[in-house]
Amino acid sequence: MKKLRYMHWQIAYRTSENEPFRMVDNPEYAWAADPFLVEYKGQIYLFAELFLYRSERNGVIGYCTYENGRFGKWQVTMDEHWHLSYPNVYVRDGELLMCPESWQKKEVGIYRLVQFPDRWEQTECLFRNVRYVDTTFLKQGEENYIFTFAPAFSGDEGELLLMKEKSDGSVTDPVVITRDTAAARPGGNILQENGRLYRVSQDCGSSYGAGLVFSEIDSLEPEYREHIVKRISPADLKIETKKEVLGIHTYNRLGSLEVIDVKYYEPSFSEYLASRRTRRVFLNKY
Repeated sequence: MKKLRYMHWQIAYRTSENEPFRMVDNPEYAWAADPFLVEYKGQIYLFAELFLYRSERNGVIGYCTYENGRFGKWQVTMDEHWHLSYPNVYVRDGELLMCPESWQKKEVGIYRLVQFPDRWEQTECLFRNVRYVDTTFLKQGEENYIFTFAPAFSGDEGELLLMKEKSDGSVTDPVVITRDTAAARPGGNILQENGRLYRVSQDCGSSYGAGLVFSEIDSLEPEYREHIVKRISPADLKIETKKEVLGIHTYNRLGSLEVIDVKYYEPSFSEYLASRRTRRVFLNKY
């Protein structure tokens, strides 16, 4: 059975620092990761990557609603011909926008919700012919900053880049902030608390998504500076699960509602069959 053990992710949430995280059920056909929260038209939604067991492209974007202290069933909201993840959703001028990771398409785009729940149209393309991932935004006054990660061949290694939008809609040349695998890759929205800014990142130093890092931003310009204030591993959190949690790599919050994703390994015969099918498709194609 060891050969049938696969890495899975699952989202957990809590509404108070004094209570444990509770797991959000995965759908039968996928696991969920990269949680983002948004309030839109009076309703709180959780958006996430749904990693499909029986698809060659694997990742689509799903959502569920938060009502009466619990999350409902997952539904698919965006499905393209390429892998999607890290659904950075936000509201601007009353419209729901999303910037999902789409590195297979080699671009970073902004989508606008046309009709709930699954009609989106791309309104902007921030970058073309690039493999940027986990793009995260920060608005400070009239300035809009863009954090994104340019992975190296291995995926865990790479560069954290910082850019700023110009008045004409273009962006400044990227500045490399760090190449530290234990703190570079974004892991959620920039947190604002008591006038201070905190950047959330993934700790991939020992393994992919091993933990979270919180760094206080000391300066955005003229030179970016930050310092690490906290590292969190699965052992630091109380989570209501019998699974052996081996990693966390996303954190977001909306008011007192907090969400994370947790990594574990478990047998999956469906995923085993899907992997064999994908391998046959690859061999027949090439």
